Amino acid sequence: MYLTEQLDLESEDLAQLALLAAEDIGQLGRLPAAMQALAALRAELLPPLLMLPGALRWEALVSRFYGELGFGGDWRAFYTLDHSLLDRVLLRRQGIPVTLGILLIHLGRRLGLSVAGICFPGNFLLRLDGERPVYFDPFEGRSLSRAELQLRLRGALGDLARLEAKHLKPASQREILQRLINVSKSAALAQQAHAEALRSCQLLLTLDPDDPYERRDRGFIYEQLDCPHQAAEDFRHFIKHCPADPLADLLKGQVSRLAELPQVIH
Repeated sequence: MYLTEQLDLESEDLAQLALLAAEDIGQLGRLPAAMQALAALRAELLPPLLMLPGALRWEALVSRFYGELGFGGDWRAFYTLDHSLLDRVLLRRQGIPVTLGILLIHLGRRLGLSVAGICFPGNFLLRLDGERPVYFDPFEGRSLSRAELQLRLRGALGDLARLEAKHLKPASQREILQRLINVSKSAALAQQAHAEALRSCQLLLTLDPDDPYERRDRGFIYEQLDCPHQAAEDFRHFIKHCPADPLADLLKGQVSRLAELPQVIH
């Protein structure tokens, strides 16, 4: 595993951390080529932009990233591993908000810009700090007004939700990686890629070993992989730490059933 608890997630480069996560999930041996692709993207894009005044660099970056280089979002196949693993996004130039956003954070910071990610309800956004903050949707490739932010918040949380400073707070790199890996897990489950889903769970537990809900999710994946004893162990952990959760009582019966099944050797 490349993305380990020994890494200082806040001091390392975010895009490179995302590539480590992609290799841990996909396990296709693409990491060296992916790092080279990221370096090639910088070499192709950044030199002419660095010659511009700082105030013009963001708009020029956005124009070339979505225009000349052809990066963008694809609503037709949102939850796929091709769009959530950064090595594949670099190859295909199609992504989702968090993967496209991570690339723009990487490039923007190399241009000396103050770019941060926001784990906004519903979808990942960017914040560009300057005289006034600019909020940017990396999936649609455009800035958002406060009125649009309010509408999106209501769409995600309900009509009574009101836009507050906490909704626009820059996320830590750990939080962004957790969001990225959670989306990758969802994409893997949607594609019935249970091995990749399991590795996503393992990564999330590396970032937060005490999360009982992730242990519960891993238990469900172990069931799909015919690993009943491992599933039962994770369910027991969840029941112990979340006894009031409505699912806890249901899982008690499941644990009893799983304990009676023979261990499968893979």
